[in-house]
Formats: sequence, structure tokens, C-alpha cells
Amino acid sequence: MSKILIIEDDPYVRKLYERIFSFQKHEVSIAADGPEGLELARTFKPTIILLDVMMPRMNGLEVLKKLKEDPATSSIHVLMLTNFGEESIIKQAMASGAEGVLIKSDFPPDKLIVEVEKYIK
Repeated sequence: MSKILIIEDDPYVRKLYERIFSFQKHEVSIAADGPEGLELARTFKPTIILLDVMMPRMNGLEVLKKLKEDPATSSIHVLMLTNFGEESIIKQAMASGAEGVLIKSDFPPDKLIVEVEKYIK
């Protein structure tokens, strides 16, 4: 069973993703912000992290940078999730070590499952 960490500030999206991946028989943990997500990444040791870009306290790009700098979390696959397709955000995320950047509106649950499965099989 794969472990998925969801770092997302929107409670509706967080719950939706948690249900989707729990239904797929994955072990899921959720965090509402960057600092909580960083702590869970170290303790939960996920296979993949779904990381929102726009969050309070610490945005997803900052979280990604810290994840990749920490030897304990640097090898975890990270997919960035955003509502905006800004080219600068996509380039920065990819340059910082993200596996990909998914625009939420372009990835309904069935497509998101397929995308995540690429990294956990």
C-alpha cells in the first residue's frame, strides 16, 4: 500500500482527495498548511506528496524547497497542484524538483488517480 500526503489549505479539496485515495486503498495523511505538511513528510514518510501552491503561512514552492533540501524528504515524489497555470510558477516548481504541476480544474478525480499512479507503482 502506498502512502500519500496531501498538503492543501482548502478543506473541501483536502477531504475530496483524502476520500479518493483512501477509496483506492492508499494510506492517506493530510495537512492544512506548509509547516504541518513538512512535519508529516518527515514522520509519515509518504511515497508521494500532493502539494498545493497557494497556501497561507508558507506557500507550496517554499515547502517544496524545504522538502528537497532535507535528506530525510528529498527523494519523495512531489506533484504540485494549482488553480493557476502561470508559466513562472510551473518553471519554478519543476526547477525546484517537482515531478509535475497539475492544474486542479484540468484533473478531475479519475485523471488525478491515473497521474498519481505513475509515481507509486
